[in-house]
Formats: sequence, structure tokens, C-alpha cells
Amino acid sequence: MGMKTTNEELRARLEEDGVVLLRSFFPREPLTRLREAANRCFEAIKAGTPVPVHHRFSPQAHSVLLTALLDFGVESEAALLAPLSSDGLGDMFSGLVGDPWRCRLEHSWARKKFAPWNAPRSGYHIQDWHQDGALGARFPLEPGPVIPLANLATCWIPLNACGRDSPGLEFIRKPQPALLHFTELQDGSLRQRFSAEAFWAPTMEFGDGLVFRNDILHRTYVNGEMRSDRLSVEYRIFLEEP
Repeated sequence: MGMKTTNEELRARLEEDGVVLLRSFFPREPLTRLREAANRCFEAIKAGTPVPVHHRFSPQAHSVLLTALLDFGVESEAALLAPLSSDGLGDMFSGLVGDPWRCRLEHSWARKKFAPWNAPRSGYHIQDWHQDGALGARFPLEPGPVIPLANLATCWIPLNACGRDSPGLEFIRKPQPALLHFTELQDGSLRQRFSAEAFWAPTMEFGDGLVFRNDILHRTYVNGEMRSDRLSVEYRIFLEEP
């Protein structure tokens, strides 16, 4: 049995690669409550139940605001945020966005991603290459002046095993100094621009999670052999405004 990776080693890896995989990091009980609520939520959507506007359901991303789970069995905002109390996580966030930090629930999501055979026939698509630091950015039609990255970090937690039989995430482990223009985000162009070793699609188990920087390129990872769908939650972390 190998030695457990220390929080200091995780923070060093996060600084070098821009993303870190946290194995068996998150307590299962709060994640189980989130998974049960997310299942009820997306089953209600599948059944045609009207979705309240404040849930901000996106058919394209098949996502709802994390706060939507309060209507499906999660008892409080504190319960929604419970995974963020895991030891060492706050130090990672402080290192990325500054201190004090806070999770902004208006930018945090629950998502369902489908195996190809099970995906809705219209209106749904997997999320292609992007940077979370593009939140709120307005891009011109052509590449031009550098657009600054929004100061945020992402904590992404799957609510079931993913990356092998169900969709996961794929990253380019290469920190970027700025936002790439949307014309630069085609997969073929990125594979010419970055080495094959930079592309990484981890397999993950229930209780694992990821933390990544605002500049790191990532997308939904899916292939034709997958047969199961994936639920996940993602928390957006910002510097607390005075």
C-alpha cells in the first residue's frame, strides 16, 4: 500500500499542472444525499415536470443550479456545501483565488451527462473545450486583445464512478496565461498545439474529486463504449468581496 499523498504535495501538483485529482477525499454520506437528490431532480425533468425558472435548467448542458437540489431532499445550503469542509480543501482554494474565499451558489451546478446511446436526441450536447475563467467574458468575433481570466477555482465531484463506463472530464494539464479565443478551441488545433502527454482523462470513483484553476482547458470526456450516465456537482470558488 502506498503512502497517502499529503495536502502539501497536492497543492504543489495543483500549482504545476493546474488540476489535481483527490482520491477518496470526500466523505460519502454528504455525497450520497446529493446523489439521491440529483437523481430525483433529473428523473422529474425526464418525466416532464415543469422546471422552476430559478433552477436555471439548461437542456444543452443538462444542468441545474446546485440550489435546485434543495427542492429534492437536501435540507439546507449548509448540506449542499458540506463536501467543501474536507480537510485541506480550503487551503487549496486560498492558494488559487486568495483569502477569504467563498463558494458562490449562483455559479455552482448539478449536471447529468449521458452515455452516447442514452443521450437525448435533440437539444443536448457534451461540453467541449473551454476554460472556466471565461465566465462573464465577452469575446470579439476575431482573436484580439488579451481578455483577463475571471478569478475563480472549480471543485468538481462525480456522484458515481466515471471516466470508464460513464462520461468523465478530460484536461490539458498545461496552465495558460490568458483566455484562448473560441476560434482556438477546436480539438484538432489543440492536439497540434499541445503534446499528447498533456491530455488527461482520469477514471474516478465515488468519493474522488478534482480541483482545477480558472485557466485550465477541459471538456466532457465520452466515448462510444460507455453505457452508463454520470451525475456530478461542481462548486465555483471566488475571492470574498469586501
